[in-house]
Amino acid sequence: MRPVPLVLAALAATPALAQEPFWPPEFNTLITESAGYCEGDFSLVDGTVSQVDLNGDGTQDWLLDAGGFRCSTDATLYCGTVGCGVDTLIDGTRGLLTLHSWEVLTEDGVTYLTAPNDAGQTVRFLWSGTEWVLQ
Repeated sequence: MRPVPLVLAALAATPALAQEPFWPPEFNTLITESAGYCEGDFSLVDGTVSQVDLNGDGTQDWLLDAGGFRCSTDATLYCGTVGCGVDTLIDGTRGLLTLHSWEVLTEDGVTYLTAPNDAGQTVRFLWSGTEWVLQ
């Protein structure tokens, strides 16, 4: 994945860019706030914001993986030993997990967000409609 520069000055100075329809306004806010913590150059890796059906209803939901945030002066600013923040937006409701990596798995008609735990085992999270629940 290659970094995609995010010009925050342009976002702040141009309201049209701040409301870019590519991703939800909630994600613009999270990205702008996160960039403010970086004292160097901030960028996003391709795929940091993605659309995927996270709850199995056939519509695309939104996912923002802070593992794709880059700060030129601090490589560990956005992720720690427990993982990176993963924000989801499903039917207008925001969910948050801290994960090392993630995948989507549909099994027997049920869609899960899967991730390795600290022991390296794959765990499953199911969207309840209001929050992610460990299965």
